[in-house]
Amino acid sequence: MRKIGTVIVVITAAVVLAGCTGTTETPEPASPPSVSTSGPIFPDPSTFTPAPQGAIDEDSGEIHGPRTVPTWNESSRQSAIAAAQTVMLAYARPDVGFDEWWANLQPFLDQKSTQDYAYVDPSRIVATTITGPPVITDETSAYVAYVDVPTNAGMYGLILSRVDGDSPWLTSRFILPDGVN
Repeated sequence: MRKIGTVIVVITAAVVLAGCTGTTETPEPASPPSVSTSGPIFPDPSTFTPAPQGAIDEDSGEIHGPRTVPTWNESSRQSAIAAAQTVMLAYARPDVGFDEWWANLQPFLDQKSTQDYAYVDPSRIVATTITGPPVITDETSAYVAYVDVPTNAGMYGLILSRVDGDSPWLTSRFILPDGVN
């Protein structure tokens, strides 16, 4: 009985192996991919529908539409200096409680600095008065102004930014005087 089982296994294996061998044909080589020599293909902008004017972005609340490109002129310099003076007056108030301090300061901060300064304890701010006029120290970009503001605690640096020529200057960062932390 064992011999019959062995014979069946050998015959089955032979049949299976015979089925695996077929005629061997040499496959045709694959054709190389076609290469375009015309360069990149750009979509036709006229086929797209532009965003509607005045549409409000649901995430940021910004209004879409044409924006005025800012330039440095006397008006933008004066508005940057006035913004620096106003925000520093709101910031340098260690004698008021957080709620009042924050209510006065937050409108002058951009979105990122609103998050960054939301947990500052105003009682830890060493400046209490502005001792001279703010001075623009860098106007490389018409979107960003670096302004120094002298205080009784030393020279504070402010980084102001604006979205476009019609937007107000908002504070992005307060840079503490040397030795103050």
